[in-house]
Amino acid sequence: MRGRWYFVLRATATVLDYAVYWSFVFAYIHYFGKPNDQGTQEVQGCGHFLVLSIAWVLWLPLMEGLLGRSFGKWTCDLRVTTLYGKSISVGQAFVRRLLDPIDLLSFFGLVAYIVAKNTPLSQRLGDLVAKTRVIEDETLPPRREV
Repeated sequence: MRGRWYFVLRATATVLDYAVYWSFVFAYIHYFGKPNDQGTQEVQGCGHFLVLSIAWVLWLPLMEGLLGRSFGKWTCDLRVTTLYGKSISVGQAFVRRLLDPIDLLSFFGLVAYIVAKNTPLSQRLGDLVAKTRVIEDETLPPRREV
């Protein structure tokens, strides 16, 4: 099993990725939204849903599939690989991200933490289904434990 520092890095990477994505969503709604009866902005229609979905695919699965890491993972020196340490495909990245609502949004990531803490390769549900894992980038000098 991995140490506490590894789980802190993974959580930080996830928070960074979704902070950037949700910042885009809120900016998009602010710019393109219309006021509703509650006094907040909203967007309606398939076009807006399509734009926000494409932004999610470009921001997370496509980056992980093509570069092996998202912005958050890059910041935290992490990489997504296959079980054998090879580059993942865009399809695998998409599958692992499809389970984000269960892994990350239910109980504030507690499901992902419990599953990762109890699997030999520290995989969350999305990783188990996609046959991927997250590793510390080996091309960088080793991180000093604090």
